[in-house]
Amino acid sequence: MGELPSPDEDFHRLVDSIYESALDVTMLPEALDRFSQYTCTDHPRYVVWDKLVRVTRLGMTPHGSFSPGGNELPGALSEGEIAPAGGPGLREHADLAAGVRLYDSDEVCVLMSGARSGRQDLDEQHRHRRLTQVLPHWARAARLQQRNVELSGMAALGLASLDTLDFGVMVLQGDMRVRYCNSWAEALVRADANLALVDGKLRARADALQSVLRQLLDGAVQGRDGGASAGSWMHVTSGGQPVPLIMMPLISRQTVESAWQLPVAMLLMGNSESRSVLDTSVLSSLFGLSRKESIVAIRLAAGETLQEIAEREFLSPHTVRVHIRDILRKTGTHRQAELVRLLHLLPGVALERGGAPGLPAPRGRRGATT
Repeated sequence: MGELPSPDEDFHRLVDSIYESALDVTMLPEALDRFSQYTCTDHPRYVVWDKLVRVTRLGMTPHGSFSPGGNELPGALSEGEIAPAGGPGLREHADLAAGVRLYDSDEVCVLMSGARSGRQDLDEQHRHRRLTQVLPHWARAARLQQRNVELSGMAALGLASLDTLDFGVMVLQGDMRVRYCNSWAEALVRADANLALVDGKLRARADALQSVLRQLLDGAVQGRDGGASAGSWMHVTSGGQPVPLIMMPLISRQTVESAWQLPVAMLLMGNSESRSVLDTSVLSSLFGLSRKESIVAIRLAAGETLQEIAEREFLSPHTVRVHIRDILRKTGTHRQAELVRLLHLLPGVALERGGAPGLPAPRGRRGATT
C-alpha cells in the first residue's frame, strides 16, 4: 500500500482513467478494460450494492453495464460476508476472486471482483504488486464517486423542492448572470415582454427597470451582512398585474469561501395569482422587521386602522406611526397602500403542486414598471 507507483505509462493511464470514471460513470468500462490488461484480470466487475434495499445500484464490466439477477453479488463475496463500515478491506482481500470491498458504509458497499487471467507474461508476485498499487486508487475513486452521488442527490432534492413554490426564485451573480432559476421564475420571464435571459444573464428591455435590477443586485452583493432584503420593487405587467421583486443577499454557511466565487443574491418574484399566509418570521427574514413591526404590518394588511392596531397591541397611536414609518423604510415602499399591496403579494407555497410534472404559465405578460 505504501509503495511508490510504477513509472510505466500504462499505470498512469489506468489511474487517470479510474479517477475520470469517478466523475463520469460512462468511463467505467474503459477503466475496467485498462485494469484487466494491466493486472491480467479476466471479467473484472464493479458493483455498487445497496444494503438498505438489497439490490444493485450499478454494475459495470469492460463491456458495459449489467444487473445481477435477484440478490446475486459478484465473485465469491456473498451478502452475509459484507462487513459493516470499517471492517476488513483491501489488505485482507488481495485476490479479486474473493471480492474486494472498495468502499463500505451503512448504506452501500462498492465491490470489485475478477478472475486470474491465463496469460503467462505476468507472474503471480508481479500481479500482486500491481494490484497493491492500483486498488487503493480504485478505493479513493469509489469514495469520490459516492460522495458525488450524495451531493448530487441532495442538490436534486433541493432544486425539486424549489419548483413546488408558487413564486419565482432566481439566483444571480454580481454580473447579472443567472446561476439558478426555478420553474415559476422561468415561466414569469418567458411570459414577460420586458424581461429576458440574454447569454445567460437577466436583462430588462426598459432602461429604468434594468437600472432598478442593477441597484437591487448591487445592494445585495455589496451589503452581504447576512441581513434581510436589499430592497424591493413593484413590477407591473403589461396585463396590469403587479409582481413584487425582492432581492435577498445569499451568504454561504461555510467558514471559508472560494476566492474565485462571485458574490450572489436571490431574486424573489411574487405571483399575483397566489395569496400567502403572512407570518412574523417570514417578514423578519425578508425585510428585517422586528416582531412588533411584523405584527403591525400584518394587521395593516388585514385592513385594520391605525387606531385599531394601537388598541389591540396596547400601543400609542404615535408608536404605531413610528413602526409604520420604519416598516415603509425597510420594505422600500412609500405609502401604506403600497405596503399593503406588497404584503398581499408576498410569495406563497402551492403544496398541491409538489411533484406535479408540468407548470402552468402565468396569466398575462409582464411589462412596464411603476
